[in-house]
Amino acid sequence: MDGRRRRGGSPDLSYGDSAGMARNRSVILRTIHGYYKEALDLLPLEDKPELTPRLLAAGVCFGFADPVTNIVANTICFLPDNDGEPEPDGATGNTLCFLPDNNGELEADGAKKRKREMMTKTKKAAVSREEVLSEIVARDVPSRTIAERSLEGLITFLTSYFCHLRAMDALRYLCLAKADLLVAVRLIELDRCYRNKDEFCISSHAAKTALKYAALSARQPNVDGFHTSSLSLAYHLKSITQTVLADRSCQLSIEEIHKLSRALKKPFKHKKGDSPILLAGKRFANCNSDATEEKVPAGLTLSLRAVLIDRIHARYLKAISRLPTQDVRARYHRSLVNAGYCYGPLDPVTNIIINTIWYDTAFPPSENLEVDMICTTTFVRVESRSLSGLIKLLLTCIPDISEHEAMVYLLKNNMKVNKAIQMARSEGCDVHDWDINTYKAAGRESFHPELEAYVDFVMQSLPLVQPAIKSLLKVSDSLSSSEVLQLASLLSPSNCNPAKPLQATLEPSIELSNDALEMFASFKENFVGKQSFFRKKIETALRNEGYLYELHVICGINECVGSQKSFIDFTCPYSHVNFFAKPKTGGGLKLFFAELSNGDDDQSFCRTVSNKSIHARCCYCEYDGIRIVHPDENYCGGDIDFTKMACGEHEITNERIIAGGKLAIGQMKVGVTS
Repeated sequence: MDGRRRRGGSPDLSYGDSAGMARNRSVILRTIHGYYKEALDLLPLEDKPELTPRLLAAGVCFGFADPVTNIVANTICFLPDNDGEPEPDGATGNTLCFLPDNNGELEADGAKKRKREMMTKTKKAAVSREEVLSEIVARDVPSRTIAERSLEGLITFLTSYFCHLRAMDALRYLCLAKADLLVAVRLIELDRCYRNKDEFCISSHAAKTALKYAALSARQPNVDGFHTSSLSLAYHLKSITQTVLADRSCQLSIEEIHKLSRALKKPFKHKKGDSPILLAGKRFANCNSDATEEKVPAGLTLSLRAVLIDRIHARYLKAISRLPTQDVRARYHRSLVNAGYCYGPLDPVTNIIINTIWYDTAFPPSENLEVDMICTTTFVRVESRSLSGLIKLLLTCIPDISEHEAMVYLLKNNMKVNKAIQMARSEGCDVHDWDINTYKAAGRESFHPELEAYVDFVMQSLPLVQPAIKSLLKVSDSLSSSEVLQLASLLSPSNCNPAKPLQATLEPSIELSNDALEMFASFKENFVGKQSFFRKKIETALRNEGYLYELHVICGINECVGSQKSFIDFTCPYSHVNFFAKPKTGGGLKLFFAELSNGDDDQSFCRTVSNKSIHARCCYCEYDGIRIVHPDENYCGGDIDFTKMACGEHEITNERIIAGGKLAIGQMKVGVTS
């Protein structure tokens, strides 16, 4: 099954062990060797011998064109401008034009001599190419070959551009894509169900930065030059492939080499359409049929789970933005993280709002606490538990599918369970009724604090008021306090089910021990102190950046950004924060990102961001399993860390980031904190 997609069943992790990864590397390298053989046939090495060392040093097969074009372009782009004008065709290695035709016509005077010279030269060229190819395939020196460096660059690009992508998964995609970078990118986008506006764009900061990291990991001799020529090739790709590289059966002339070299040094202009992606789409259609099947490789379960939590986080941010500031601060910060799950009979955002308001109404707090900040640990926990509940709900309704397949259905249907079930039914799956047992299973899996009450509410009470709730939620994107009050009235136990008035709220409270009370008091004191610290920092950052905004609520903090001060002092220099703020002059809420100093200085900044941003990376936030939305246009200081990672000089690696994020999410899911 190596290199093939399975159509279902339990995860196929055979490619994830050391033997499987070595096997995939071997398959990819053989494919890459074939590309180098094609490139060698195109390059006039005997007439321009200086191309050989350039190819072996810088002719990597990755970039924004097909692998062979990338090799040729990356070899040629480093030719100096003063290399001289090409000689006339008759004086170059283009002597094939002087041979007699295949009909055996009489040769002109001196033709026999030229033919003998040509045959001798061809034999020498063949020997020379074999020698070069042998250096590409296997070298006696310890350093990596250009083919091996190309593979390293391909892996680094994919794992840098895509969050939560392990090296073993990148290898599998490269096998399916036949070592074609943009085809592999397209495969991953399809598996992750990217929206059109989130698809790969050459001019994006994420694409350019991933290319730089790939060049660093491949030990390119001139990273800046490679970066510039790769972008230039991308923006001139259509004209180059239709002219200079139109005929792959003929060797390039010296004149064509210089023409291509000059084209790669031209300044590039941004275009609306990305021709490299369009051309990659054609190659994608022609690649291995196994790569184009609808089913996602089952070994990608861990990656898909992380992608789904990203999507769930965006839904929670949307739900928070719809609720009034004062209501979130005074009441719903608690019920959101305790029972505001995204599963239920409606869409995820609506389910979050309904479950949050219902829980606060049915189980009001014994003590009111107004806050400016949602606890990050409990926020991460409810998101992770929500996903577990969604998956369990699908598995209960569709018992014949695996956990991995349930996640695929959720991805394909934008986490709308009803649509996921409909798709499964249309594909021939045996679907069970969505009944009380379904919600009980989902509630148990997500550790619902009031399972019986919730099941009773969602099965018996909610259907009675669901039409009125839908109508109320359609009035505006941002709910007013009066509209939230109407929702609370509709969802109250007495109104939902008059036969059982306030039954849920009359449950006896749990008696806490003195130790537990002291622990909660300490936690509360610590929380209030942090809240005050970050509120002041955010207000200062907003002022310094010229934003006339008022803080709505802080919805995510990672205090561990940067290296720890020492082995004794675990404090890190910076925090990454997301918060909602509203213009003081009036207007809608905006989501902000801030990098704040953890010290007394004001070395901080903030930017508005989109809650749908998926390409920005931060090794610290990902390692801690905290979903902080970062600006797409830069990496907020993380560029230094990713650069060191690409060069193999950082203690953090991509695999450690993914493992750390998985561990952190697992601990928070069951309520374990460090």
